[in-house]
Amino acid sequence: MKTAIIYSFLAGFSLILGVIIGTIFKFKQKVIASIMAFGSGVLICALTFGLMEEAFNHGGFDAIAIGFLAGGVVFIIGDFLIHRYGGRNHKKNKHFKSLKNTNGKVIILGATLDGIPESIALGLSFLSKNGIGLLMLAAIFLSNLPESISSIDDLKKEGFSIRQIYFMWSIVSISCVIAAISSFIFLKNTSLNTRGIIEAFASGAILAMLADSMMPEAYEEGGYLIGLLTILGFLTAFILSKL
Repeated sequence: MKTAIIYSFLAGFSLILGVIIGTIFKFKQKVIASIMAFGSGVLICALTFGLMEEAFNHGGFDAIAIGFLAGGVVFIIGDFLIHRYGGRNHKKNKHFKSLKNTNGKVIILGATLDGIPESIALGLSFLSKNGIGLLMLAAIFLSNLPESISSIDDLKKEGFSIRQIYFMWSIVSISCVIAAISSFIFLKNTSLNTRGIIEAFASGAILAMLADSMMPEAYEEGGYLIGLLTILGFLTAFILSKL
């Protein structure tokens, strides 16, 4: 329990740390994109050899099929709506023109949509005995940090003050911490099949987030180097998981 709480707070704090770093230092977009790509590789490895394996062991083929597809579809629909209502306008990579101007509340919802599946996955990782908790924390940390760092300049251009930016990311951070701890506390007594569906659901949502948002944004800023860094992230995580 103690480890789960500490890891949950560290994962949530990574978002605030990114804001702190982003307001003090100026990083080139390629550096941020490189961290994002490496984190994507680590996250893919954590999903493949951690969360999805657990989901299959707990629920079998039906659980992973239902949960994985449902998680992906729910994220894609949510991401679509958030784009349409101005929740991604601060992102340089816009899939399409939104119906409304930038909306602070929807930006918070968008960031929370990205973070909640990862947080649930982190909480669930402590219920298994394969030691993926640390791997999930590393993956989430490496994905959260560049996301909040890269948002600073764009949010400023949209008219948000530093105080507002800190407030927005604090809400997201607290939401992610609550989601991680709650999933650990309330899901440990569920049936194995139900747990498998939830694990697969979180995996599907995270993979959709990587494909829709994180990896395209990294590639846009970093170019062809992003593919190599993603591979290195995956390989590093895989090697560490086998030590």
